[in-house]
Amino acid sequence: MVLCAAAAPTAAAQPPAPQDEFKPVGNNPAPEQIPAAPLLIGAYIVVLGGLFFYVVSLSRRLGAVRQDVERLEGELKRRGRS
Repeated sequence: MVLCAAAAPTAAAQPPAPQDEFKPVGNNPAPEQIPAAPLLIGAYIVVLGGLFFYVVSLSRRLGAVRQDVERLEGELKRRGRS
């Protein structure tokens, strides 16, 4: 047990054995290909959908502010004439 613990650090510190021959890169298996079109279309749908809902939200809030301004202008006119 003590011998295994003492030999472990020395085994990890040794460099790997050198290769004797050249191995070209072309013999490796092809990397996994992920189609980009569905991911790109999905990203555009998410961004444009978020933008659409943001614009709808802004238009509703703007309408509410416009109604408040018209109501306040009406109150100011009534108080000014009274």
